[in-house]
Formats: sequence, C-alpha cells, structure tokens
Amino acid sequence: MGAGTLALTACGEGDSAEAEDDLGTVTIGYVAWDEVMAATYLWEHILEEQGADVELLQLEPAAVYADVADGEADLFMGGLQGTHASYWDTYGDDFEIVATWHEPLLHGLAVPQFVEAESIEDLEGNADEVGGRIVGIEAGSGLMDELGEAEEAYDLGDFDIVEGSTAAMLAEFQGSVADEEPVVVTAWAPHWAVEEYDMKFLDDPEGVFTDDDQYHVIASDEAQENEPLMTLLEDFALDDELFSLLNEIHAADSDEESQAVEQWLETDEHRALVEEWTGTQ
Repeated sequence: MGAGTLALTACGEGDSAEAEDDLGTVTIGYVAWDEVMAATYLWEHILEEQGADVELLQLEPAAVYADVADGEADLFMGGLQGTHASYWDTYGDDFEIVATWHEPLLHGLAVPQFVEAESIEDLEGNADEVGGRIVGIEAGSGLMDELGEAEEAYDLGDFDIVEGSTAAMLAEFQGSVADEEPVVVTAWAPHWAVEEYDMKFLDDPEGVFTDDDQYHVIASDEAQENEPLMTLLEDFALDDELFSLLNEIHAADSDEESQAVEQWLETDEHRALVEEWTGTQ
C-alpha cells in the first residue's frame, strides 16, 4: 500500500485535507447505460468520501473515449475493448486500463418469451411476424455496430433498424410485453431488464455479437499520475453485487439514482466490499 493510500485511511481533519490535496478534482465521463451509470455513481460517492471533488460528464460513446484520451475526462467506467474495438484502435495509445470490474458481457438480439423464434436465423424473411423493426440503442455504440453486421450476416434487410436510446428501447420492450405484441430489440447482460421482462436472447450461430467482453475502468495519462486515485481503483470488481446495485438504482426515481447508491452502501456487506477495494476504513 502506497503512502498516498495510507494517508486516506486516517480520520482527522488534517488527513481529510491531505486526501483532498492528493486526489484533487476527478472528472468521470459516462454513457447513459445502466451498469456504467451504476459504477459511475458508486465511484462518485467513494471518491467524494475520500476527499475528491468529482465532476460527471455525460457523453456519447465516441466522445467519452476521445475525452479520456485527450485528458478532458480522467476516467471512464465502461471501457469495452472488444465491443468498442474501433475506439480502442483510435484512442487506445492515450489511456490505460486501471481495473477490470465485470465479466463476461453478453450482447445480442432479444425477444419476449412468447415469440417463437429461437435464433437470429429465424428472423430472415419473417419481419412482418415480429413487428418489422429491430429497436436499438444509441448510435455509435458497439452494440449498434454489431447490429449492422448482423443485418448483413443474417439477411435482415426487411427490418427497419431504429436507433435511439437505451431508455426508449426498454420502454418499447416493456410495452410490447404488456400488449403481448412481438418485438425485437438489441440487448445485453448483465442488465436488470433481462430478468424483469423475461427477455429471450436469440441464438447467434454466426457469432456476430460479443459474448465474452469485459468492463474496464480506463484512465487518461494525467489521471495515471494520480497515484492515490489509481490505488483506490485497481482492485474494483463487481460480480453478483452488480445486480443488486442495478436493481437498487432501477427502483429509484429518475432523479434519485445517487441516493440509491448511498442506500446500497449502507449495508455492512457492501461497505466491507468497498473497504476491500480501496484499502480504507
């Protein structure tokens, strides 16, 4: 444990000021994906507890990688080396992985359980039977790039591809399930909606969609020089705890996600987990 981290474990006013001097201002870029927001809000709280001044920047996928690469943002909690390979190729020389905090990540196309299709191959020539559209998420996301590849690999030209947002996609799926109407959406796991809406992922025999990506924390060159910050982050990992945190945030009102993270942190189990990551008490 480095000297910077030792300074963070003490409890007096002078030590708090020293921690603030050590950590300074930390800018976290994020994309409005539930699990990335969960990790972002979580670390906002942890770093503020350790004396940092935390600023959050909501960005589109390409912009968040660019901002970390040029130092406009210090951290991004949602780095995906496989899914976002094009961004890694463009910007990867200007940031580093600090921690790998969840794996595996699964992408694919999903339908309600009552839809008969079991494979993406079953969609070919049957657009009218499943709503005629594939409802996607944010343009520029790796999942939408994969959807473009799937459109060609599985001859899905009869479908209208709808770009939008994660929130809009989930609302569409929820409404279709409630009305017992077929729908095809882009989806991924882990995500609270998979269980809540009983999503069925379609088999992907061509292997277009990732099934083994990892969530990384990436840091700018400047942030890497902040040794106390790097020490706090390097052991960050969420497995089953991610689902409980996602569910806590999902249950909160749209303007109370931060309070939901506070509530999650109030349990002894989760507090001990944070102390294990950070080496603090």
